[in-house]
Amino acid sequence: MTHTLHRVKSENGRTNDYVVLIMPARGINNQDSVETFKKYIDLLAPFHPVNMGGIGIGNLAVNTIEELRENVSAEAPMIHAVFSDRDTLIAVMKALKEADYGYSVVVSGLVDDVDCCAKKAGIQRHSVDLSLGIWGKIDKLPDEKIMEITTMCGHGMISANLVSKMIDDIRAGRTTARKAAVKLAEPCACGIFNIDKAEALLNELAAKL
Repeated sequence: MTHTLHRVKSENGRTNDYVVLIMPARGINNQDSVETFKKYIDLLAPFHPVNMGGIGIGNLAVNTIEELRENVSAEAPMIHAVFSDRDTLIAVMKALKEADYGYSVVVSGLVDDVDCCAKKAGIQRHSVDLSLGIWGKIDKLPDEKIMEITTMCGHGMISANLVSKMIDDIRAGRTTARKAAVKLAEPCACGIFNIDKAEALLNELAAKL
């Protein structure tokens, strides 16, 4: 199970949002996790992730990659990186396979799409986690486009009201979609908020009357 699994995606958001989660098995192979996580960060950085980070480490909305490296501690359970296109994801998967640092790697996206990327990277998937959507009384949920933004934080730290305020500020010329997307990414403690996708969605929502 992973908190990166429950991202709402519309039809035009199918191939612009991929989360890579990297995690050791506690008590099994996490004894040198600080140095190993730093190796993973160094491996991922040249691919220019849209966002990156982890609990207690930070994210790229408020930290540089070098600061993320410095913030890695033995208490960090995992790290993440977010990418916005398939070609980059495939290259990342190839690099991870070749490096073979020994940690578990989970890639979140649409099943068929991620499976296709894995095969192109020479990887045969061994398991799949599925999100079955939202069940129950859902009439008070925000608009789906708003939820495409808020659900990019797996811990629910992005307020729908803050998204609405950012849209109003963009319309009024008080900020840009890029600045608003970065602002929304700041509370995401694990660094899985896709800033590029949020910028595009904010522009789309701000253009609506």
